[in-house]
Amino acid sequence: MDSYTQNAMALEFPESPEGSVDEQNEKNCRWARMKRRIGRSLASRSSLSVSSLKPLTPISETDSAKHSIRVAYTSSPTTAYAPSTACHHEQYTQHLNEAVSGIKHDFVSGAREMADSALSTLSSLIVTAALTAENKSELWQMAVSAAKELCAARPSMNAAITSCLLRALDEVLQLWDMLDEKRSKAPEDLAAIARRQLVRILEKRKEAGIRLSENFAERLRAYCRQRLNNTHTLTLLTLSNSSTIRHSILTTLTTLRFLHLNLLILESRPRFEGTSMASQILSSCSAEARARLHIRILPDCAVATAAKDAQIVLLGADRISASGDVSNKIGSLAAAMCIKSLNPKSQVVVVSDADKIVATGAVEGPKEAHPESEMMDAWGDALRRDLQGRIDNGSVEVFGEWFEWVPAEYVDGYVTEHGTLDTEGVESVAGEVGELREKIFG
Repeated sequence: MDSYTQNAMALEFPESPEGSVDEQNEKNCRWARMKRRIGRSLASRSSLSVSSLKPLTPISETDSAKHSIRVAYTSSPTTAYAPSTACHHEQYTQHLNEAVSGIKHDFVSGAREMADSALSTLSSLIVTAALTAENKSELWQMAVSAAKELCAARPSMNAAITSCLLRALDEVLQLWDMLDEKRSKAPEDLAAIARRQLVRILEKRKEAGIRLSENFAERLRAYCRQRLNNTHTLTLLTLSNSSTIRHSILTTLTTLRFLHLNLLILESRPRFEGTSMASQILSSCSAEARARLHIRILPDCAVATAAKDAQIVLLGADRISASGDVSNKIGSLAAAMCIKSLNPKSQVVVVSDADKIVATGAVEGPKEAHPESEMMDAWGDALRRDLQGRIDNGSVEVFGEWFEWVPAEYVDGYVTEHGTLDTEGVESVAGEVGELREKIFG
C-alpha cells in the first residue's frame, strides 16, 4: 500500500481513542444526517415546528487553535422537523462574504499569511456548505465557487491564495474520488474528509515555510564562503514587511552563528511596514542573535545611499510572473536598480513561496489604488488643509499605488521551499499552476 493510499485510509478511518474529538465529530455528523432524513420524512406529514437541530459539529478547538482556523458556526432556526436549507445557505453566504471582505481590507498581512487564512476559511466553508448540498457534485461546485471568490478578493495579492487553494482542492478531489468510489457518501462525510485534509495541508505549509528559511540561510552561508573573505559581516537591504523575509532572517541568525548582520530597512511608506518589520525581528531575536544584528531604518528616498553600502537586496514577492518578473511593494524596483548600478558585484535575491508564481498567460488584475489620506496622514495639519481643496478639485494628485514590477533581468535567484530557482525553474512551476487552474477552475 503506497503512502497516498495509507493517508487516504487514515482520513476515512482515523485511529482515535475512545471519546476523542475526531470520533465524536464523526458521530455527530452521522447523527445530524439521520435527524435530517427523519425530519424530511416527518415534514411531509406535519406542519408542526420543533426546536433547532444542531448543525454539523465544527472543527475541533484543538485544530482551530493549532492552525488558526476560522470557525463561524451559528445555529439556524428550523421548522417542520428539518433544518432550513435557506437558513444554512444564508449562513454559508454570510460567512463567504465576510471572508472576502476581510481579504479586501487586510493591509497588514503578507500574501503568505493571506493564503493560510483563505485556506482556513475554505475548510470551514466546505463544512457549512455540506448542510445545504444534496450530493458530492453540488458540494464540489460550492467549494470551487467559494475558492474563486476568495482568489478574486484582492487581485494584487491573489497569486499565493490562488495557487494554495488550487493545490488544496486538487488533493481534496483526489481523496473524494478514492474514498467514495461508489458515490454513496453524504456531503457531511465528504466535508469531514476535506476538513481533515486541509488541516494537514496547513501543517505542511508550515513545514514548507521552515524549509524556505533554511534554504535562504544555506544560500547566505555559500555567499559568505565565496564573497566575504572571512570577514563574517554581511549587509542586506530590504523593505516592506514580509513574514517570509522575517523568518528567513531569524533562521539565518540562529543557524549562522558566525555571521554579523547589518540590516538596512527602508521605512516603506505610507504605512511604514519596514519599521514594523524591524520591531518584529528585534522582538523575536534571542539576546545572542541581537548582539550580532545591527538594524538601520532609512527613509525611502535614501534608497541609493543604502544600496551603495549593501551586498544583497532582499525582496519578498506578492506575485511572480511565468517569465520571472516580480511584483512587490513600491520601492522594490528602485532598490534593485540602484544596487545593480552602484554596486555591480551585488545580488538581488527574491525570497518567496513557490505559490507566488502564477500560471503562464495569467492576466494581472487592476492596479491597486489607495486613498490620498494614507500619504496625507504623515503631513502636518496646516499642509493638509492647504492642499485638500486642490486635491478635491483635481488640480493636485496624490500617488496611491502600492505595488510595482521588478523585471527578471535584475533578479539573481528565487529562493523557495524547493530550493533556489532560476527563470527556467519559475517557468516550469508556472506551467504546473496553469494545468491545475484549468483542471479545477475550468
